[in-house]
Amino acid sequence: MPALEPHSLLISAGLLYLAMPVAVWGLLYRRHARPNLELWCLSGLLSSAALVLLGLRGTIHDVFTIVLADGLGFVSPLLKAGVLRMENGQAPRWPRLAAFGLAALVIQFIGLLLLSPGARAAGAYLIYTAYSAMLAWTAYQLHAAWRSRSAALMGWLFAAFGAFCALRALRMIVGWSDGQPLSPQWDFVTLVALAFLSCAAADIAFLGMTFDRVRASTSAQRGALDALRDQQIARDLATRTREAVAGERARTTRLLAHEVRQPLHNAAVALQSAVSVLSSSRNAGDAGRAIEQAQAVIRRVSATLDNTVAATALLSGAGRLSTADTDLQMLIELSLGDLAPGARPRVQVEYQADARSARLEPTLVRLALRNLLANAMLYAPPDSPVRLRVLDSDDPLALMIEVADQGPGIPDEMRERIFEEGVRGQQPTVPGYGLGLHVVKRVAQLHGGRIEWRPNQPQGSVFRLTLPQGDPG
Repeated sequence: MPALEPHSLLISAGLLYLAMPVAVWGLLYRRHARPNLELWCLSGLLSSAALVLLGLRGTIHDVFTIVLADGLGFVSPLLKAGVLRMENGQAPRWPRLAAFGLAALVIQFIGLLLLSPGARAAGAYLIYTAYSAMLAWTAYQLHAAWRSRSAALMGWLFAAFGAFCALRALRMIVGWSDGQPLSPQWDFVTLVALAFLSCAAADIAFLGMTFDRVRASTSAQRGALDALRDQQIARDLATRTREAVAGERARTTRLLAHEVRQPLHNAAVALQSAVSVLSSSRNAGDAGRAIEQAQAVIRRVSATLDNTVAATALLSGAGRLSTADTDLQMLIELSLGDLAPGARPRVQVEYQADARSARLEPTLVRLALRNLLANAMLYAPPDSPVRLRVLDSDDPLALMIEVADQGPGIPDEMRERIFEEGVRGQQPTVPGYGLGLHVVKRVAQLHGGRIEWRPNQPQGSVFRLTLPQGDPG
């Protein structure tokens, strides 16, 4: 097998490598910082020209080829080192790098005048060893800062090239080589191949680092856009919440005005009538009935206010309900006490539960019972009884309270909506705004329970309020 001709090898490597900086420029000229990209590609072009000039040694005057090739070869790694420092966000230190390059050129020029070709070549290999160590260290710093595998690969290849430069210089110094600057020996051929591979791989690694930066920048921009979108969503949600609160306040104000204005007027008229009766008549029965009528209207106004305030608090509240162990007999007596004195005898209490107490929020459950009993009184015939049954369940563990009346019941078309806010029965003479059963539903939900309706026999309605007991977890 014929030995490789070193001149052709160098020229071929230089011309082949020329494609690399051109490719890097074509791929990155719109994706990378222009000064860094320009200097990196210029460094590649200088390395290619240096290889070609060394291959032309012997065909052109040696002084020209050696001095110019060494100058280009020494400047190229200095440019790469400066660019890598800029890629790492550091100052390139061009004056210091220029001083290193100038010192190397002076040493080579003196060697050209005073030393043999072999000794001069060994000195050039030692200079390339120092340059390669500098490049390897700079690439390692870049890898440590950015965790870039491309930078790590670049550092290892520069280190390998420097090691072979040192090996070639050592062989020439101790006389283990043929002493020729351009030699067909294995270490020289390996050195040329490694120079080509390290430079080409450095360009590929530079591409990899750039694309890593582009992906990181794209990811950061996407993250920033996501954060902005989340902030906008949060602002929109806060705006909608504020608008909902303002709307709820306005709705509650209108509701309160609607519910209270007419009953208060009625109460004022009833009281005025009572005063008139007391001043013009000695009939205590007439005065008592007038005062009782006024008191009944005032109780209705009080119940309306309770429902309105409770509905507002329950619809907007999201906190955890605080329950307590409550005596059921006392709770029922308080609920009956909220009714008009003339209506209380209509309620027939059937206590069928084994338990005498239950865990619940007494104020809310009392409000729910008052609404159920008041609805039964309003919609059922005046003299018909209303049954209040207290039951319990073992599976699941729950307290059940039923209110049964003998009223008209619930029409089929309203049964699915009877617990919705603002839904009322079809009797226009019955006052109200459709809040009572809705408040009962919310009370049940806050206890983790439910409110159900079923028809009574032979007519009327049965509302069952179920409140779970025991540990909800």
